Amino acid sequence: MRRVSLADVAKAAGVAKATASRALSAEQHDVGAATRARIQEVAADLGYRPNRAAQSLRTGRRQLLGAVVPTGVHGWEPILRGAAEQARKRGYHLILHTVGPDFDGRRLAEDLTGLTIDGVLLIGLERSVPTPSHEDGHPLPAVLVDEELTHADGTIVRTALWTAGRTAARRLLDEGRTSLAVLVPPVRTASTTALAQGFRDTCAEAGHPVPDARVLSLDPAETVDLRSFLRPVDGLFAGTGPLAVTALRALRRMKASVPRDVSVIAYGDGDLLRHAEPPVTVLRLPHELLGARAVDVLVDTIEQVIAPPVMVELAAELVVRGSTAP
Repeated sequence: MRRVSLADVAKAAGVAKATASRALSAEQHDVGAATRARIQEVAADLGYRPNRAAQSLRTGRRQLLGAVVPTGVHGWEPILRGAAEQARKRGYHLILHTVGPDFDGRRLAEDLTGLTIDGVLLIGLERSVPTPSHEDGHPLPAVLVDEELTHADGTIVRTALWTAGRTAARRLLDEGRTSLAVLVPPVRTASTTALAQGFRDTCAEAGHPVPDARVLSLDPAETVDLRSFLRPVDGLFAGTGPLAVTALRALRRMKASVPRDVSVIAYGDGDLLRHAEPPVTVLRLPHELLGARAVDVLVDTIEQVIAPPVMVELAAELVVRGSTAP
């Protein structure tokens, strides 16, 4: 079966071949919106696929993106899934590159320089990497998908952490909860700090401040008596899923009913929270959307639609379940 050509698309859309080419290129903006939409619709109906070899010769790009992910760490898989799907839609292919937990940032930058890619996603590495370069010495466009690198140079795509804390607080306050508390992991990170701060700022604005004594650093693997901490609490925000489950167990031992006596919200989602008793209301991270948005920002940088650096924050989704009042 003959491959659909650009000339076929132009003929079917009733436009010149040059117009069709511009309409199907992310870098050209001199085609009207209605005409562009019609040409793109015709191309999709015909099953048109751009000639990558011709594009590469014309633009100097290879239509390849790198994605660097850490081994031994979970959570990046849905981000990569969203990134791969969006890369395909934007006409690029994604190449996976893995690094260990103790990777050398400078060595990684050197390795990326040797790859024939147009840009790179650095996903969940939790530490800065020197700016990689093309083989000709020009900077390689890069986007960091990371919630911990709050002050890193370069373009970052992440969840809006402070806003997520605010959303949790607003939900509990709207239920009429006034004695509020926060559980955070024992090692404070940029993400857990921002979550707690957004929660506490919102509570304070509403006239129900959360004192330091009601913010507890806790390792869910340790056996800790939470009765004195939880006894006055009627609304709890847990910075991780395991912390929320630990709190539910403690409340059950105290004969406290969830959500009648205490409402519980967690940051993050998973089977542990969906199948808890009761199922836990969560702020779900927009994993696949993070990957897709990161690809859009990277491709727009490569194609010079935008100029880096930029900061993109996406809202976490509040998923209401049985651990909060209806």
